[in-house]
Amino acid sequence: MVTIAVTGFRGVPGTWGGVEHQCEELYSRLAAKGYRIIIYARNSYVPKDITLYKGMEIRRLPTINTKYTEALIHTFLSILHILKSNPEIVHIYSQGPAVFSPLVRLFRPKMRLFFTCGGLDWQRKKWPPWASRLVRIGEWCSAVFPHYRIVVSKELVKYYKRSYGVEAHYIPNGIPVPVLREPNIIRKFGLTSRGYFLFVGRLVPEKRVEDIIMAFGLKPRGTKLVIVGDSAGADDYVRKLKLLAGNNSSILFIGFQYGEAIQELYSNARAFVNASELEGLPLTVLEAFSYGLECLLSDIEPHREIMGFKNVVGHLFPVRQVETLARRMDGMDKISNGCLKKIRALPKTAVESHYSWDAAALALEKLYLKSLEDR
Repeated sequence: MVTIAVTGFRGVPGTWGGVEHQCEELYSRLAAKGYRIIIYARNSYVPKDITLYKGMEIRRLPTINTKYTEALIHTFLSILHILKSNPEIVHIYSQGPAVFSPLVRLFRPKMRLFFTCGGLDWQRKKWPPWASRLVRIGEWCSAVFPHYRIVVSKELVKYYKRSYGVEAHYIPNGIPVPVLREPNIIRKFGLTSRGYFLFVGRLVPEKRVEDIIMAFGLKPRGTKLVIVGDSAGADDYVRKLKLLAGNNSSILFIGFQYGEAIQELYSNARAFVNASELEGLPLTVLEAFSYGLECLLSDIEPHREIMGFKNVVGHLFPVRQVETLARRMDGMDKISNGCLKKIRALPKTAVESHYSWDAAALALEKLYLKSLEDR
């Protein structure tokens, strides 16, 4: 039995955060195939009674719950444990934690080392200069030390080739099969079918949620703006967003939502909005397209990559251009429910077949097996 140790993120179950959902989907599938999967989880994220989940072994380790060092301390402790237990494969997620990848190559040269990049983390606005430089060192380590580098978008393939002259394997994330639901649970928020714009994601500065709030508030509307998500180490930013929204009762902050509630939110939105200036490959946008939503997206490469698929309907606007986004919202407000229904009836097979968790898990498994053959 091949043992695969995975670290660099919060752990599973993936209650929130893209990389947590990514790892839950991938490694539950590999565990079902007979691989021994060890997930290193942060004890502040995963309850102590969870030691086995969907076939994956959960190893909870401590960390210090600070904005800038939580991931690094936990990954360092994980690597120490991994070096001692000596699995065949270790897989590190995210650029900051990759700063410890030299330890694996130095002390366990036969161990196969993998790394997955979901975005250029050093560019995130939450970092002070010293932390950004440290994450940038992690990026360099991720280019130099792993046997295999994996990225979730074609733009990241180009970035690693352009910046470091190294190859990266493109394995995009998957999306769950959409479950269309009538508005039942979400009625407690005062929401009705096609009556709101939707944003889903972590509330962090690079998402530029303030642009969405300002664009929505430029004129009175008969629709609402629903912001699903909450702080991810950026409490000051969330407070600023709520101050910006002020007393506008049409702007709703409803926190993280899961299960049937998030399915209802996607099923009944008028349009999905993402104004981000930095993304890897946004799972929330992929899910919105899978539900047949029209998407209003900032003009960045990951969004353009998704927009290239047949039958996805969306509009791009320049980053930070609040007035342009407001005009896009104006246009969506004028579209009849009948027209929206026709758009949602378009087949989304291209998106669903390309962004498949089964396909992603199979591609990852092939790389793992190839790495063992190379050894």
